[in-house]
Amino acid sequence: MSKSFYKYNPDTLSYDKVYPSVWQRVWSIFRQLFLGILIGGILFAVADYSLDSPIKQQLKKENKLLLTQYQILSKQLDQNEQILSELEDRDDNLYRGVFNAEPIPSSIRKPGFGGTNRYEHLLTMNNADLVIAITAKLDMMTKQLAVQSNSYDELTEMVKTKEERIKNMPSIMPLSPKQSKGIGSGFGLRVHPIFGDRRAHTGVDINAASGTPIHATGNGVVESAGWENGYGYTVVINHGFGYKTRYGHCRELKVRAGQKVTRGLLIATVGSTGTATGNHVHYEVIVNGQYDNPAKYCFMNLTPKEYEQMLFDSENR
Repeated sequence: MSKSFYKYNPDTLSYDKVYPSVWQRVWSIFRQLFLGILIGGILFAVADYSLDSPIKQQLKKENKLLLTQYQILSKQLDQNEQILSELEDRDDNLYRGVFNAEPIPSSIRKPGFGGTNRYEHLLTMNNADLVIAITAKLDMMTKQLAVQSNSYDELTEMVKTKEERIKNMPSIMPLSPKQSKGIGSGFGLRVHPIFGDRRAHTGVDINAASGTPIHATGNGVVESAGWENGYGYTVVINHGFGYKTRYGHCRELKVRAGQKVTRGLLIATVGSTGTATGNHVHYEVIVNGQYDNPAKYCFMNLTPKEYEQMLFDSENR
């Protein structure tokens, strides 16, 4: 049944019955339908915002788990970066130094990545800043690992092609580790125990009992064996390839100038001759005329732990 409408007629002072047109009926239906859809959409949006469906709840859990995993991965990458940095430092200042090879420039180890839009495609992701930071770390580590791998390949070739150099290079402690009483004075600036002034200490003082055997740390020729002012009875060995070693404050010398020696040969005994305050051997390594930290070259007859301790003591005593 169609709805009837009434309109007041002032001429007859009564209400006349009016029937709506087709267009009015269509518009009425459309208007009611539109209002229904609008109200339904609003109610659905409110329900969707305030009430999570099982699928939405599962997605939220997964997103939270992914965020946690990203954060853990970021921390692990930071730890790995620290380990890699230590390997690079040891490579430049120890391994390459031992072979007189130039350190790898930081511009090669840690290059920049060109392009400001390199990670633009990640900006639309959730937690974009974290994702981009992790991706950048991975890119940098990948590059650094490739450089470090190449460096180790170079060092391997140096070992293979420089067998004679390896034999001559000082690479053991001058004293047996079991007979050594540790480093009494390290390498670098220190207060002189006798004169009291601050001066460069060009070697390390390794404490031991009087008479303890002192051994050549690499093959070579004895350059001098005798008394040196300050050093007392001293042996200097020329190992070739730019290496020399000095063994000072000896009690007794066992070699003479011009004598060929091999690594491990007895060359003297520990004493306290010269300006020494106790029994020890003053051990120096000279590379191309420059004094270097001798502890770096005592790697062949020490365990990794003993070697790390000797390096630490040589830099902090």
